[in-house]
Amino acid sequence: MGMGEFTTCDGCTIKYRDTGAGDDTLVLLHGWSQSQAMFGRLTGLLDAELRVVTYDMRNHGESGRTGDGARIASLAADLHELLDHLGIDRAHLLGHSMGASVLWSYADQYGTARIRSLVVVDQPSVCTVMPWMDPAEATDAGAILDFPGAAGFAQTLLGPDSAAARRSFLTSMLTPDVSDDDFAWLYAENLKLPMPYGAMLLIDHVMQDWRGVLRRIDVPTLVVGGEVSHVAPASQAWSASQIPGARLRVFARAEGGAHFPFFESPKDFAGVLTEFLRSVALGP
Repeated sequence: MGMGEFTTCDGCTIKYRDTGAGDDTLVLLHGWSQSQAMFGRLTGLLDAELRVVTYDMRNHGESGRTGDGARIASLAADLHELLDHLGIDRAHLLGHSMGASVLWSYADQYGTARIRSLVVVDQPSVCTVMPWMDPAEATDAGAILDFPGAAGFAQTLLGPDSAAARRSFLTSMLTPDVSDDDFAWLYAENLKLPMPYGAMLLIDHVMQDWRGVLRRIDVPTLVVGGEVSHVAPASQAWSASQIPGARLRVFARAEGGAHFPFFESPKDFAGVLTEFLRSVALGP
């Protein structure tokens, strides 16, 4: 238990943290350009009754650097290998932002037999307006980018204004209540993601359409949104309506209700998450 690492089938070192002593296991997946360290305030509130696993995805945080696997499907394969490495037969899985897309990809590729429950934190089911979507469908799903916008942001990440663009992007995902010290720490974690891998992964991420996968999720699911998030809360309500039996919880601004509620208001988030996981344990 504690810090550990393993090597994926294609040779990338994945760093993980395995704590707690509960009978149930919760695995937390961070978002694009984030790291497992961002769950630090949350995990301490959970591991008294849960086994809690966090990890840095390839090229994120302290995990290995590689030019390969800049795809959501590859990150889902890494998750599959992590579960095998740790001997986890079945777990609650929580995905924040792009981490939710990794979970949808995992369910799409491997099914839900090893998933006890899903928690989706502030991630649209489609990020970019696809040619087959009409305006109403794009609004429902939460698609906020067009093709030129997605390509333009990726191009900026590869140029001299990359650091400034990443700083602005992070600012847009937080409430104004975040302290300067917290912002500086979050920003430093963001900058650990190297380019061009980060831009390549971003494009793969925002070009996915997961709506068909939502309807096939057959495990208890909690969808989390933020009242003042850049991800429209209505899109999270729509996602919850597409997943059979899913629950919805939208955090208010006072509860850290932007894109990082587990960081800005960890006690509120831990309370909601624990209540959900306990209800799953008591369910059929």
